[in-house]
Amino acid sequence: MRFFLPAFLFFIIISSPVISEQKIVFVDMDRLVSISKPGSSIFKQLKDINNTNLDYLKKEEKKFKEKEKKLIAQKNIISDTDFKNKFSELKSEVNIYNQNRKKMIEKFNKLKLENTNNFLKLINPILTKYSTENEISIILQKKNLIIGKTELDITDKIIMVINKEIKEFKIK
Repeated sequence: MRFFLPAFLFFIIISSPVISEQKIVFVDMDRLVSISKPGSSIFKQLKDINNTNLDYLKKEEKKFKEKEKKLIAQKNIISDTDFKNKFSELKSEVNIYNQNRKKMIEKFNKLKLENTNNFLKLINPILTKYSTENEISIILQKKNLIIGKTELDITDKIIMVINKEIKEFKIK
């Protein structure tokens, strides 16, 4: 009898189903980046840089169009060799412009990617802290979900925390 009771209790404890609740939620990272104050600040700064670049490129293109018109107007006045030389010079300038334009676009895309990644690195500890404080087992990215209950979306809560924790984000 002494052996039977502990064995019976052991058997009941082992065979009873383990009840553990794992809390799983999701976050819309695109919304975090675009709506949060520091994220929208990044987009504004990037937009300003892009607009400056575009203005510069438009001015340069306008100069080339003016040079081209001027050269075409001189076609009948100057000799064929002078025209060909000036046309070659213009073509060379346009090629250099296109190379610089390509470099400018690559530099801007790199700047955009680096700063977005830096911002995401700042968000990661916030998500980690939030998950620890709220006993969340897994935080998924919304874009990787097919369907989920809206109650599991913590995006707005995280945006409030980000706005509180990260006061300003300057592009470097």
